[in-house]
Amino acid sequence: MSEFYISKVIARGPGKTDSVIELFPGLNIIQGRSNTGKTCIIKCIDYCLGSNNKPFDDSFGYTSIDLCVHTGKGNITITRTLGKNQVEVVTDVPGFDNGTYDLKPTKKKEPLPILSDLLLASIGIEGEHLIIKNKNFEKKRLTWRTFLHLLLFHVADIAKETSIILPEQATEKTALLSALLFLLTGKDFAEADAQTKKEIRVARKKAVEEYVNRKIQAVADKREGLLGSLKAFEGIDVERAMQDVIDSLQSTEAEISSAVDQSRELLSQILRLQNRAAECDLLTSRYAALKTQYVSDIKRLSFIVNGEVEIKRVPKIQTCPFCDGKIPSRDQKSYIASAQAELNRITAQMDGLTETERDIAQEKAEIEAKLLELQKQRDSIESLIKKELQPRAEELRASLNGYRTYISLQQELQVIDDFAASWETDLRELPSEDESHIEYHPKEYFDDSFQEQLDGMLKEALTECAYENLTTARFNMSDFDIEVNGHKKSQINGQGYCSYLNSVVALVFRRYMRTHAVYDPGFTIIDTPLLGLDQGVDDAAPESMRTALFRYFMNHQGDGQIIILENIRHIPKLDYKASGANVITFTKGLEDGRYGFLADVK
Repeated sequence: MSEFYISKVIARGPGKTDSVIELFPGLNIIQGRSNTGKTCIIKCIDYCLGSNNKPFDDSFGYTSIDLCVHTGKGNITITRTLGKNQVEVVTDVPGFDNGTYDLKPTKKKEPLPILSDLLLASIGIEGEHLIIKNKNFEKKRLTWRTFLHLLLFHVADIAKETSIILPEQATEKTALLSALLFLLTGKDFAEADAQTKKEIRVARKKAVEEYVNRKIQAVADKREGLLGSLKAFEGIDVERAMQDVIDSLQSTEAEISSAVDQSRELLSQILRLQNRAAECDLLTSRYAALKTQYVSDIKRLSFIVNGEVEIKRVPKIQTCPFCDGKIPSRDQKSYIASAQAELNRITAQMDGLTETERDIAQEKAEIEAKLLELQKQRDSIESLIKKELQPRAEELRASLNGYRTYISLQQELQVIDDFAASWETDLRELPSEDESHIEYHPKEYFDDSFQEQLDGMLKEALTECAYENLTTARFNMSDFDIEVNGHKKSQINGQGYCSYLNSVVALVFRRYMRTHAVYDPGFTIIDTPLLGLDQGVDDAAPESMRTALFRYFMNHQGDGQIIILENIRHIPKLDYKASGANVITFTKGLEDGRYGFLADVK
């Protein structure tokens, strides 16, 4: 954790109770309802560090402000009376005296020490340093206020749609970036460095020109090949030809569909006739078996009749061969008549069966003839489909694909022409490098690792802060601002999300300064980080964006002092004190506790 932090803010006035705010090195949360003086605290800090804007009205009766700072080299108490451009300093920082300090350098014969020099020395910046303030290499003295915009984020700035890091005034942006470079690297950037950067820019421009020219040459070759392919279509009205092919294809496909339907109908008829033929075969088989039975019955009856006739021819024995007694004669029942009647019946049935067999044989012959005719018709339709209609359809489709290829070639040719025109425009718009004039552009001095590391830190922070639907996070060096999922901050859901993302950027810069800066100022103050983020976020969800952001504050107290000013209605319910955070609550008289910042103002 940085050794530089604000330890106390005190508002004083004759007959007034001192209004004291004590602050810790880590996380400090000052919460309260509206109009309880939260914003007044950040204004008091800003005023003691040289702002021209008074933190409160003279009518309140408070006339001076004390700002107590703990540094690695000692303690500093800065007292500024409202309306004065000087401060009284009590310090034990080696090399600096107690007494009156000017807020800005003056041209007095016996100038007073400058407060900014004392503060810079407290973080290791000894002596006077000049930084570049514009593109013409004009310089100004490095002061604490030059980079204070990196540390103090007022409520008027927190919802900005532009960069929270860069000031609104264009004339101050170059100076702030130069100051940031100095804090990160410990050095300024002279005209010799700019000359090197210019040589790099010239080389890059040349490389870009060569690259674009190679691309133009490549597409020119491609264009020549496409034009060669298009010659095959010369003299053809492609659109008319395509329509003719489409019409023919539709007609052919209709013929195929009709032929397929006919084939299916013929197949249905064939199957029905085949079933009938099978039935005829079955009946023929059954009738043959029945005929065999009739023949057997006729033979049996004939045997009975013949037997009875033969028996009548046999002499009858009238005397018993054993006793010579007379054997009485008995009447023998004749079966000839009944057998003859049965034979006549069977013969009649045989005749009917024979007639039926002739009918069935005739029907089967007719069925087979019909099947042969239907199969010939079906084979003819299948041959028509396979040998004529389908080849014709394939030929038409091939023709249609050829015309589509023509259209595709035309479109590709148009794209190539558009790209070539665009690249030619890019070549014309490449900035010219005036060899006689060198300009200073501070963003060119941030190396690639600066953006790469910020990208990683922003992605980690937004993930930890439960940002909704996060895919990518990037620090855009041109805007010096965050982009999420490929969108600029101003394109993402309004004011509340701007406040949220600005707060994340401020904390990520605090972390980056802690880990990479040669000189680290050590603290960050954010007024109302949840400004406007009071809708669309479910406070009941443990990992909502609102809750996760404050968990992030709690988890990164080691990155330096964080002072958060926020409306008590918006702050998530978390155990801040258990994390070591310092929580100050203004009740506005609605419950026990401190009313607001200024003790005697209700």
